[in-house]
Amino acid sequence: MLSEVVEEILQSVERLRPMPTSVTRILKELESEGVGAGTIAEYVGLDQALAALVLQMANSASMGYARTCSSLKEAVVRIGFKRLKSLLLVSPSVNSMKSSLRGYRLGAGDLWNHSLFTAMAAESLASILNFEDPEQAYVAGLLHDLGKLLLDQYVLSDYGKIVEFIQHYRLPLSAVEERLIGIDHARVGALIGERWQFPPELVSAIRYHHNPSAARNGARLAAIVNLANVIVIRQYHARSGLFDDSLHPETPAILNLDAGRVEAVSARALKRMEQMA
Repeated sequence: MLSEVVEEILQSVERLRPMPTSVTRILKELESEGVGAGTIAEYVGLDQALAALVLQMANSASMGYARTCSSLKEAVVRIGFKRLKSLLLVSPSVNSMKSSLRGYRLGAGDLWNHSLFTAMAAESLASILNFEDPEQAYVAGLLHDLGKLLLDQYVLSDYGKIVEFIQHYRLPLSAVEERLIGIDHARVGALIGERWQFPPELVSAIRYHHNPSAARNGARLAAIVNLANVIVIRQYHARSGLFDDSLHPETPAILNLDAGRVEAVSARALKRMEQMA
């Protein structure tokens, strides 16, 4: 029997607005054969917030362009359809991800920056490890902590106990969430993904990014996100916020890496990230 708190969280997921029609329309258009950047740009321009996000991404340092882009059509061309799909999937939650999360002790922008770094690390790892779809790894990295948005208020209520359990019992954050709240941020994130009709492999990567060996399908993608998350936390967030930097013991085997290669691959991924930033 589910606890009242878990029932309340599940109801919160059900009350979430569906994926905006502007987003689903563009996603559908992107699947059309022969669709051009101009047509997609016109649809993007109908959503002010989405247009701003697309222009921001097109002008980011990671795109590698010296000249500022102000045209939506040019922005769509710069980004490419695959990266645009990733942006579309994350767009409904961007503002929330840029807000502070008091329960997780994250200031404004902290979760968004962590998610961006994890996305870049996951994409880099996917390329290094010859994963079939690096863009899929990017979006999985971008959305892996989506569940924290809904779980934050419950973490805030139990913050003292959570820290005590982490320190005293040496348990990872997700295990402590499960124990004290009844559900962890990974499962909540997957439920949100299902609500917004994310592809099944993306939902699985979000759900199992702390436990990739439990994934019935997409274990390799989940393992890439697990390693990417650990790389980013240890490099950038070692002393900030509530983060779980434990590498799952099965992740190296899933990725066909021994201990030495994990370190080497992690170093290569960090170097690629620095070049992208």
